[in-house]
Amino acid sequence: MHSKFVTTGRLLATLSLAAVTACGPSDLVGEKTIGKLNTGMRLEEVGKIIGNGPLKANSPADSMRLFQGYRRQVFLASGNQLLVVWYRDTPGDIEQEIVRDRETPIVFSADTVIAKGWSEFDEAAQKNGLPNPYRTMERLDSISKSQLKQPGG
Repeated sequence: MHSKFVTTGRLLATLSLAAVTACGPSDLVGEKTIGKLNTGMRLEEVGKIIGNGPLKANSPADSMRLFQGYRRQVFLASGNQLLVVWYRDTPGDIEQEIVRDRETPIVFSADTVIAKGWSEFDEAAQKNGLPNPYRTMERLDSISKSQLKQPGG
């Protein structure tokens, strides 16, 4: 009877951990701040909520790559101009790669939020033809792994 209880407890703990992991680590970056954002908000409103970010321009040209201290990327996709602001809590360098456990995307179309967080970003990126740094890394990792396989193995 005792071993059945322990096994059930372990199963519940494993399922709880899996549920937390499935949410994705980067949706937690800035959760309190990002949680205040809603689809349809204007860039100016979002700027007031997220405040100033931790990144600094390394050169005057880099200032074009920032929005209030957060990395920004502008894309022209399907005839629309889309802006992605990468929210982060930690200091760093604008040259660092974008990773899920450090940055959370906020996507704008026509100066209006259309997606926030990685779960919404995945869908928005696919729908609007945006590059997705997380999916690109997964793809590159799978290509790399397949090239490491030995013939006949």
